[in-house]
Amino acid sequence: MDSQKSFVKSKLALCASITTAVLTSSAYSAENTPAVTHLEDRLESIVITAPFRVSEAETGLPVGILSGEALREKVTNSLGDTLKNEIGVNNASFGTGVGQPIIRGQTGNRVQILQNSLGTIDAASVSPDHANGVEALLADRIEVVRGPATLLYGSGAIGGVVNVIDNRIPTVLVEETNFQIEQSHNTVNDENKTVFRLDASSGSFGLHLDAFKRKNGNVEIKGLAIDEFALEELEEHMEEAIEALHEEHEEHEEHEEHDEEEFENTRGYIGNSDAEASGGTAGFSYVTDRGFIGFSVSELDNEYGLPLGVHTHAHHEEEHEDEHEDEHHDGNEDEHEGHEEEVKFVRMDLEQTRYDLKGGLNFTSGWIESLTADIQQTDYQHGEVEYFEDGGKEVGTLYANEGSNSRFTLNHAPMGNWTGAWGLQLTDSEFSATGEEAFIAKTDINSLGFFGLERFSQDNYTLEIGVRFENNELDPGRGCDFDDSAMSFSGSVVYDVDDQSNILVGATRSERAPSVEELYSNVSTISCANHADDHDYVLHGATNLLELGNPNLDIETSNNFEFGYRRNAGRVTGEVSVYYNEIDDYIFLGLTGEQVDEMNVAAYYQKNATFKGLEAQVSFDIFESANSNAVLSFFGDMVDADFDHGGNVPRIPAQKIGSELRFFGDNWSAHVHVTRVAEQDDVSPFELATDGYTLLSLYADYHIGVGGDSEVKFFVRGDNLLDEEIRNHASMLKNFAPESGRGVSLGLRFEY
Repeated sequence: MDSQKSFVKSKLALCASITTAVLTSSAYSAENTPAVTHLEDRLESIVITAPFRVSEAETGLPVGILSGEALREKVTNSLGDTLKNEIGVNNASFGTGVGQPIIRGQTGNRVQILQNSLGTIDAASVSPDHANGVEALLADRIEVVRGPATLLYGSGAIGGVVNVIDNRIPTVLVEETNFQIEQSHNTVNDENKTVFRLDASSGSFGLHLDAFKRKNGNVEIKGLAIDEFALEELEEHMEEAIEALHEEHEEHEEHEEHDEEEFENTRGYIGNSDAEASGGTAGFSYVTDRGFIGFSVSELDNEYGLPLGVHTHAHHEEEHEDEHEDEHHDGNEDEHEGHEEEVKFVRMDLEQTRYDLKGGLNFTSGWIESLTADIQQTDYQHGEVEYFEDGGKEVGTLYANEGSNSRFTLNHAPMGNWTGAWGLQLTDSEFSATGEEAFIAKTDINSLGFFGLERFSQDNYTLEIGVRFENNELDPGRGCDFDDSAMSFSGSVVYDVDDQSNILVGATRSERAPSVEELYSNVSTISCANHADDHDYVLHGATNLLELGNPNLDIETSNNFEFGYRRNAGRVTGEVSVYYNEIDDYIFLGLTGEQVDEMNVAAYYQKNATFKGLEAQVSFDIFESANSNAVLSFFGDMVDADFDHGGNVPRIPAQKIGSELRFFGDNWSAHVHVTRVAEQDDVSPFELATDGYTLLSLYADYHIGVGGDSEVKFFVRGDNLLDEEIRNHASMLKNFAPESGRGVSLGLRFEY
């Protein structure tokens, strides 16, 4: 009850500071448009993630788009960090090498990561320390659909969809060759980064090449990396919570006192946070007036360290390795011998090869307007490499995911006021983990989905309705398989108040099948239950928990309602959205109160949960002249997530509110960005409150023409200029690794 009152008060405060300007903006005249505009930020964007060719203002989806200069200004080394200042989006960091997007309080397997509208095949959702197999650096644009309204790409995206779009398979031929190369340096981690891109055409053939390389040292921070006081407080807090669980279940087992674990702490930097990554893509296509067909291949290598103190406690003692040699054998017996001492640190080594085939065909007559086919094959693996005090190293666990993802879409010709898209989606992959931390059995994953979306437009309103049927099958062998179907429905109405604004009302019922880690963590494929001997459990080092899956989990069902107002033209633009999302049989990982060999046991449970929130942003054109203009923006979001029978959902991001002042000239731009993230004290029984902080950043660039068709751009960006000690509440490592300290990036880009 108190959390609901707090949420209402916070929502009213946020509304008062941001959304009033949006709702009353029709009184602000838009007779004159600015003389100078930043074109890539001002042009209407076609929403590629939507099934119809509509602008951002016309779609029934709550969507945000980063493209052009706006994307280049914000892009970093992870998706979550790149998008963290977008409304409704936060970053689930795991040290500086990993950043998963959080949308409306949801992350992991409830947020679908797409690359060119096809799902990625990696291991990012299995564990919070696994990076995405997608590089934001090479994107042309990133679209974020908030909420479960997109049925075109999967029913499991209860939180939303992030679609990373590039031009690896050209669908339109460029008139002139476009070449870009960029070099930058970041002071916070001594990072050097190079990005290259080429788009060209000859006759009916299009060509795309891109590549990047980056390397950085340890990340600088303010103060100590490990918050030892918080760790001690958290341990006491968890002991009290576990005792309360024992009392609730009338269990009174005696637990032996254990020695305090010592961590190697660092001051002024995060130990083992250096990283190195590289990648590239080559693609070509054949394009005609009737359609296109193309192929691409891409490689990605990403090697990064986990902060000190993480994973090192997960190394098995020699006596346990003998007991599980057969179960966790990885074929590297020689490498595993002679390391009885503790692991000093752990590094992740990710390798991915992806092949894409894409084609489209347009029809000039008949019921079918167009057909598109997307087929992807991915070979992904990453090793968790353990480094020992004697200088030796070994691959402790090797994760692999190999498979294909295909989607076939038919757009039918208009029938009166109706347009529509129907299609088929197929996924077939094999996930495996071998080694000492292989707590999930090798599993074949198959999914078959049918979807349909129809759009009705008349006068000043538009209706969109969608349906998706999906069958999911996960088979770890020996009869312990999961096979169930999910049905999802969505509907939205966009009502045009006038030619500058509209109202959006949407409702979605979406079903999600349990994922491989929720079903099969520490589950015996022989008995299709948790291991009979609890000493057979394998510790998950990223969470420091013995995680127990449940093969009997039910389908998770989300019932979402949303109301929004958008003003998309004039001197005042913006949007405000409120949503209410009831999730039946919400799957979460919770402590059982039990311990095995002084290690906490957690299991996947299901409870009903409710997520409700508010998002808003508004921009004012405050100044204009013959060769410059200025825009002032305000933004904010908040989400409250509770279990229906009491308690908070863990690691929910805190409320944020901020402002940005942007200046544009003929050949320059600059902005200052301030975000205030509030304290988060709506916590679960097994986490502590997190202090708030203020983020201040600056950006400026200057363009110089070179010849008639070339340009050189100088840019500088300053992040966390107040040098705040930032502990991210949504991060499982907030007590081990704060976010980066003060840093300045300097860069040079040449475009032809």
